[in-house]
Amino acid sequence: MAYDTLLTHVAMDRGCEARLRMTADVARVLGCGEVIGLGAQAPWPFSDERDGTGPDFERLVQSARSDIAVSESAFRDALAAATATASWRSEIGYPSDVVAAHARAADLVLAYRSNEATVSFAYADPEIVLMEAGLPVLFMPASYAEFKADTVLFAWKNTREARRAAALALPVLSKARRVLVASVCHERDLAGVEQELADIARRLSRHGVAATTLAEVGAPGSAGSRLVRIAETDGSELIFAGAYGHSRLREWALGGVTRDLLSARDRFVLLCH
Repeated sequence: MAYDTLLTHVAMDRGCEARLRMTADVARVLGCGEVIGLGAQAPWPFSDERDGTGPDFERLVQSARSDIAVSESAFRDALAAATATASWRSEIGYPSDVVAAHARAADLVLAYRSNEATVSFAYADPEIVLMEAGLPVLFMPASYAEFKADTVLFAWKNTREARRAAALALPVLSKARRVLVASVCHERDLAGVEQELADIARRLSRHGVAATTLAEVGAPGSAGSRLVRIAETDGSELIFAGAYGHSRLREWALGGVTRDLLSARDRFVLLCH
């Protein structure tokens, strides 16, 4: 298994150049053969002509296409020196929906956590992409950081999502120099969690990945923030985890590890749902 084809939505703002540089870094480190840039934007503001055929609506569509053309130019310039093939596709529509639909062409989606990401007509919502793409999603930091992934933290909890993540992240883990499998648990569960970590370490070793383990006792509700602090202390350049082990509604109401990891805007986070 390999991440041969990457897909990323390209939205022009102050962070676009940094995101495209990181995209090129990821393609180089993972040895990808193709990077797909995706231009997507919905007409805005909405026209009063509901059937979408009037001159006002057409003007909005043309404006969106002009913005997408600027995005394409930036994408091609940024990937010009890359060894991977740079291909482009575009569609008028809400970026979150368009990214999920075009994920069919990729092995890995590169996403971002922009301050403007709530502007749904121009930006792909990171949580929607994660829920709907059906692929591993690599979230890039808010500002430029070189993608190395030499040191990786695997945030473990014995859920379906985490068990699946252990397989889907192998193309990254196999390139890492050091892998730490860490879990935050209640003291009464410590012995069982340590056994789980030992099982995961053995599983990874059969794929050529040497991993160390860490079980840390933490208060209920603190797992996400504790895992981020462990990554900081350990110097982990990348965190990966299974996403939304509870229902998404519960994650929204109570916080949850997934939301905490998505808030770690200074490092790369690979999530699988």
